[in-house]
Amino acid sequence: MPTDVQPVSHHHHVAKPDKNNQKKILIAALITASYMLVEVIGGLWVNSVALVADGVHMMTDALALGLAWWGFYMSHKPATARMTFGFQRIQILTAFVNGFTLLLIVGGIIFMAIHRILEPQQVMGKEMFIIAVIGLLNNLFVFWLLHSGDQSNMNMRGATLHFLGDTLGSVAVIAGAIIIFYTGWMLVDPLLSIVMAAIIAVGAYRLTKESGHILLEGVPAGYEIQCIADDLEKHFEYLTGVHHIHLWAINEELVMMTLDAKIDLDHVNDATLSEIKQYLLDVHKIHHVTLQLETSFMLV
Repeated sequence: MPTDVQPVSHHHHVAKPDKNNQKKILIAALITASYMLVEVIGGLWVNSVALVADGVHMMTDALALGLAWWGFYMSHKPATARMTFGFQRIQILTAFVNGFTLLLIVGGIIFMAIHRILEPQQVMGKEMFIIAVIGLLNNLFVFWLLHSGDQSNMNMRGATLHFLGDTLGSVAVIAGAIIIFYTGWMLVDPLLSIVMAAIIAVGAYRLTKESGHILLEGVPAGYEIQCIADDLEKHFEYLTGVHHIHLWAINEELVMMTLDAKIDLDHVNDATLSEIKQYLLDVHKIHHVTLQLETSFMLV
């Protein structure tokens, strides 16, 4: 049977999640939670579906930010005997939930907008404008706060995406309020809501797709299994065949790989294992490699 010599010292793990991201998420959640009631109550008062939709979106954003904060918090917990890679994948799970929740919100906004198109109602344009401007200032600050965090982190990017949608929503509501005040055209309110929902849906779909791909242990973005195999065989002359490759990721940074490699008897040693693993880390950014060496004399 083939032997698998795997020195623990050659598994490379990435650093812990940035606590600065966690702090910014918490501040953003508190600010959002403090203002969301203003938009919801104000939207009902002025009879604006766009304003209510923006307020409901902010309410779900507060919950999403809380979930994102929890994801960062759990990611800092150390690995255990039962959770050997720790809890870093929770960030991906929270990103998936955030994206999927946004898609549900989009459906709700579109439903409300269609109902308002079929049954137009009077909207208080001036009051709608004032509330929307305050909401825009709030969203701009939170968006700036989140965008200043690490956007290479999917959990942080998901939270920022929520507030990009909120900021665009506030702009749309302000534009609608101005049009309603000067022209009295009430249909602009639900129409702008649909446009806002479509913009949010694009980013939400991408976030859900990317995080779902990682959760399903698909090959990480930017990696090609056959290219890695060809590169190994070209770089190491003593490798005569690389096969049974599996490539996946715990999160966006921690990439995993298992593979079998056919080799001559002279290179079946720990030094060869170390050399190949180090090359995979340096060139292909694969942090954790399980490598099984085989020779023509070994039974598969």
